[in-house]
Amino acid sequence: MNKIGFLILFIFLFIGCKTVSIQNELHSETNENIMLGVVGENKQLFLERDYIHTAIPKYNEAVRVQIAVLNFGKHSYKSFLKANVTQSKTIEINYVDSLEQKPQYLKLEIADRVAILNALNNKENLDVFQFLENKKESHLVTSISIALNESDKQAINNADEVFLEMVGKNSYGLKTYINKKPEQTILFNQGVVFAYQTSNFCWKQNDKYKLEIVDLVESNDKCPNKTFKSSRRAIKKIDYYDF
Repeated sequence: MNKIGFLILFIFLFIGCKTVSIQNELHSETNENIMLGVVGENKQLFLERDYIHTAIPKYNEAVRVQIAVLNFGKHSYKSFLKANVTQSKTIEINYVDSLEQKPQYLKLEIADRVAILNALNNKENLDVFQFLENKKESHLVTSISIALNESDKQAINNADEVFLEMVGKNSYGLKTYINKKPEQTILFNQGVVFAYQTSNFCWKQNDKYKLEIVDLVESNDKCPNKTFKSSRRAIKKIDYYDF
């Protein structure tokens, strides 16, 4: 490979796969307002890597969300600034590195993965399930980092519980609860999402030779024993002599 080709490859890899550290874990940067719980794929264009939604599962049962309130640092603030100019909602955040008190953002993470698995295997999501069978590259967004205005951030901070719930037919929102009573619904497009993390699906065939999604693992992790990221690998050979 000549020097020019090597330089182009280096730029492609360096710029096309940008990440930011969130709680000592690498998250992918994004300029898109990604919703928690959606199915999608990484899209790779020259000098660009981002996430494209491909399916929106129906979660008829609310899914518990874990909240972490984090201080902006140099790198996370830089990621936020890039996302802030491309998304429909603009959030004003002033970050000064020399000041001790830093502005904050929220890391939202799926806490109840069993509820996600139950929904994906349910007949209400048959179309999504069939799509995932043939799309090994697909992931589920299990964590996002989002900047919100002060009132929305406080509503989440003050809540006893926060759940991911359907809003309309094709969108999700965050529903806050205090003393088991619903308080407020916050839509993802009310904030600016600047980083995300995905999980892969682990497949297994049950005793009736029916495929199931049985686990979710981080992108770099292996599926548990006798489960597979590829649905095709999970399909057993039927021994007809056993019938």
